[in-house]
Amino acid sequence: MNPADALTPILDIPDEEVAIRLRGVGNRFGDVVIHEHLDLDVLRGETIGIVGGSGTGKSVLMRAIIGLRAPSEGKVMVLGHDVWSTDPSERKALDARWGVMFQDGALFSNLTVRENVMVPLTEHTNLPPKLALEIADLKILMAGLPPSSADKLPSELSGGMRKRAALARAIALDPDILFLDEPTAGLDPITAGKFDALVNELKETLGLTVFLITHDLDTLRDACDRVAALAEGKVIAIGPLDHLREHATGWLSEYFGGPRGRAALG
Repeated sequence: MNPADALTPILDIPDEEVAIRLRGVGNRFGDVVIHEHLDLDVLRGETIGIVGGSGTGKSVLMRAIIGLRAPSEGKVMVLGHDVWSTDPSERKALDARWGVMFQDGALFSNLTVRENVMVPLTEHTNLPPKLALEIADLKILMAGLPPSSADKLPSELSGGMRKRAALARAIALDPDILFLDEPTAGLDPITAGKFDALVNELKETLGLTVFLITHDLDTLRDACDRVAALAEGKVIAIGPLDHLREHATGWLSEYFGGPRGRAALG
């Protein structure tokens, strides 16, 4: 289905068209409320950009979705499964259906790029070692890295190459959903633009749904089908980028209307 033009979350999408469904999600740290009564539907096959000011809990929300931190309340459904009520064996199978690229890459510093990419293959499959190695090398190439990078440690790579190595690991299992946390942070504009193009290419090639946290307005413009803005503990606006810009108020208006926003989005 086509993304709706409304700024409010879509709550009546058929289950079969939804990759991620959040209902009434809350996240708290002690007395500090991060999210409260948060609703969001992410459509299958779309790239959704998640934006919000500092402290709005973008990464916290992602961690609740991928099973790293239980929400204080509410329901998290991914690919038709309740993430926090699934039995351990089904949960392990569900974990293999998404790939995650954390903000800093989170590569194992003592492993080579190839060994890093092989980690999910070893954990979630019983593939023969030779085949797992061949798949890892293929994913390294798909992430835009030269074959020579496979035997290098993360410390021997540039920042952009480390991000591509983390991306190669995230797609190792041909996931249904790809989670990206600030994938272009710290990259120069040219490298960031190439990374956005790579994400678009992988989305089409692998049929991915992409959940993308970013502050990068160029990425919102070039890679995202819809944008969801977090503020006041919930999704305050969602829709195609142009529509959000047209109807933005408050923080969102400042975000799009500031000097960087005007430069990036024209």
